Amino acid sequence: MKKSAPSRRWLRRSLAAPAAVAVVAALLSACGSSTRSSSPTTSGGGNGGSTKAGCPSGTAPGATATQVTAAVTVINISGGSLTNATVGVPSEQVQKADWNLVAGSINKSGGVGCRKLALQFFNVNPIDASAAQQACLNIAATQPYMVLDSGALTGVGASDCIPGHKIPLISSALTQDQLTKYYPYYMLIGDVPNDTLHNGILGLKQLGYFTSAKGFSKLGLLYHTCTPALLTAQQAALTAAGIPTSKVVTYNLGCPAGQVDTAASMQQAVLSFKNAGVTDVNEVGVNDFGMFTQVAQQQNYKPHYVLDDNAVPANNQTTGADAPNPANLNGAVDVVTGTGYGEQATPGYTPTGGTARCNALYAAAGQPTVYKQADGYGGVVCDYLSFVQTLLDHATKVGASTLASAIHSMGTVDLSYPGAPIDFSAAPAGSVYGVGYWRPVDYLASCACWHVRNSTFHPPFK
Repeated sequence: MKKSAPSRRWLRRSLAAPAAVAVVAALLSACGSSTRSSSPTTSGGGNGGSTKAGCPSGTAPGATATQVTAAVTVINISGGSLTNATVGVPSEQVQKADWNLVAGSINKSGGVGCRKLALQFFNVNPIDASAAQQACLNIAATQPYMVLDSGALTGVGASDCIPGHKIPLISSALTQDQLTKYYPYYMLIGDVPNDTLHNGILGLKQLGYFTSAKGFSKLGLLYHTCTPALLTAQQAALTAAGIPTSKVVTYNLGCPAGQVDTAASMQQAVLSFKNAGVTDVNEVGVNDFGMFTQVAQQQNYKPHYVLDDNAVPANNQTTGADAPNPANLNGAVDVVTGTGYGEQATPGYTPTGGTARCNALYAAAGQPTVYKQADGYGGVVCDYLSFVQTLLDHATKVGASTLASAIHSMGTVDLSYPGAPIDFSAAPAGSVYGVGYWRPVDYLASCACWHVRNSTFHPPFK
């Protein structure tokens, strides 16, 4: 069993990632008024707000004519000094209480697919690889109708035995390879990295950041090679945005152990961009990007950061090797897709949609809003169960192998923070994922935080 001190760095490829997923992935790598833009009719909200399209017929393992059983993984970290509290994840008891609260509300409103939702809980210690794998096998052996995993298994690569047993598993920490290999049993609450990067770069273009009016001359692209597909997707997005290769300066950091770079490698990257006349910096797959801003500040290099990385605003780290230098990052823009990060720190921001409904549910139970909960975990629960409710309310049959076919018909689901609107009809028909709405957030050195400049979410690019 391998245990290592967790980084507080969030999952860089989060797909509207709930923070709980991000924490688990980090463990492994270290071992206003809000106005939605015009969009298709939304459904969901995590507390019984979906629009029923009928009652799916049939029965299946874990699903009767009156009830469906969902297995829920509960993050339960133990190992030396490591606990849920030390990495910012709610306790086992709080997690279970949140799931029961939201599921109870859904059942009172008619359930999922005209059936009551019954939950079974399974504790998982994600820093113990063998224990996590055994938990996967234990869950599969109980034959639930579906599994809801907020990262305890998927975040550490220990979940494949469940779709291997032809049991649907829903998560927001799945790779494109997993979705393809185990189709149709893996389902993703969010979008795949290719779409996140595509939305981000085209969003930056639409906002004018690749024009001389914004001071743009050359783009520096910093990257790791640990996941080559990310670089390919980013380069394709730049091409789609019409950015000529002559305007792009790349720097390859390789794939360092633990995806942690040395100060010397970052110094070379900064020097390379500075000497090449790079005015704007972007990154892809660089988990310790904060170090670049520290070194850049030391070398008196102040580029404009134009980012399309959901994980950067999610990172609340303010000290340490991975923390950004506030003065150097000041004025940065990040086009985030399928996530509400930034709104929790924006003064006067008034949540609406899925976040407002989820907050109302917790307020009625005497609980704080999702902005005030550890990692916004209550919002994560609302998002998962909103997805389940909307999916089953649009399914025609409960068969495990046919369930995924209903995803495309779900349309746009307005998820709660830390999620955001996801358009499941924007992905190709037959897909087991959606495409997120996007908006820019800005970094302010004064608070060392990200703010939403405009509450409007924009529909995904085609």
